Amino acid sequence: MNSLTSQARQPGPEVAEQLSVYQHSLKEKTRQMKSMAAELNMFQAQVNEYRYEIERVTRELQDTKRKYYEQRRKDQVEKEAVRDDTLVDPLVQQQQQFTATQTRFTGGGFNLHSNPPEFQPQ
Repeated sequence: MNSLTSQARQPGPEVAEQLSVYQHSLKEKTRQMKSMAAELNMFQAQVNEYRYEIERVTRELQDTKRKYYEQRRKDQVEKEAVRDDTLVDPLVQQQQQFTATQTRFTGGGFNLHSNPPEFQPQ
């Protein structure tokens, strides 16, 4: 009876065949999983690369904007300076031109811009 029970407990050829199918299936799924893990790593590296590129382009954009607005500010200041010069009262402009061309005297009326006359003893 002992041999009959032990023989009844042993798996038949169908179970061995089923086990072989399961092992093959497990190997195939393991290979697919490793392949997918490699792809995942590749895509994560690509995502990190794209993030770095986005950060770089964003910094470049901010720098370009900063330069653009600095230039606009300079141009605006220049325009205002030119406009202020043209808006000066014509009477003030005439007075400025007159004083710029006038010979200047100070104190006792001596001309500061011309050469002193030669001293001639009597």
